[in-house]
Amino acid sequence: MTENSYCNAAALKSFVLGAIALTVSACAGGGSPFETARVNYAAGSDLGRQLSSREVDALSSAFVPAITSGASGKPAVWSSGSYSGSVTPGEYFVANLKPDPATLLPVEGRIEFNDPLQTERGLFVLKGDANLRTGPSMEARVVTKLDGGTSVDGVGKVVGKPWMLVAINGVVRGYIHESLLVKAPGSELELAGGPTRRAQFCRGFSQTLTLFAQTDHWQGVVCDRGEGWRLEPAAVPAPSM
Repeated sequence: MTENSYCNAAALKSFVLGAIALTVSACAGGGSPFETARVNYAAGSDLGRQLSSREVDALSSAFVPAITSGASGKPAVWSSGSYSGSVTPGEYFVANLKPDPATLLPVEGRIEFNDPLQTERGLFVLKGDANLRTGPSMEARVVTKLDGGTSVDGVGKVVGKPWMLVAINGVVRGYIHESLLVKAPGSELELAGGPTRRAQFCRGFSQTLTLFAQTDHWQGVVCDRGEGWRLEPAAVPAPSM
């Protein structure tokens, strides 16, 4: 065996042994060495702060799908060891569209937030009847039709596209084509909007967690700010016993 062949064989042996060691560690309960940090979605509960990594994983396997695509009001249940619980997805919200990025605006239904928005555009009035859509395109689903003369709040103008994300009575409803909007009387001379931001999708939830005869019930909000679903600490009230 040449010197190079010996070195290559030694390197391969070292790699294989290292891979075996990592696999054994994961199978022993340590988890994949490449996984991201666990998120304890029950951190708003006294019982939840006592969960083991295995129990946190069991909760996450129910929590994430429920929040991502579950029907509002329909609980997803889970159990692990002596613990059991449920997570019930609730209302939709959007964050990072106001000067304080933690401000949560209620959203009616699931709306697309893929494009950057020039925020705080001010008040507008519909020139005529207009379709309200889930996304900034003619192919997006129509949510409803609004009557001409309806007042809307321009939450954000889609950068590079002729579409406005609008809210009515404080609730974000969807997108309207810019050609159908005119500045509300008395607001024509307002400054042209705020900084460009990316909307961040959020959702409310309620949870239960049971250990033997003790049960915690609480509510909270999670947002995806670019790192997957994370609890919003200011929006998580203390658990009720």
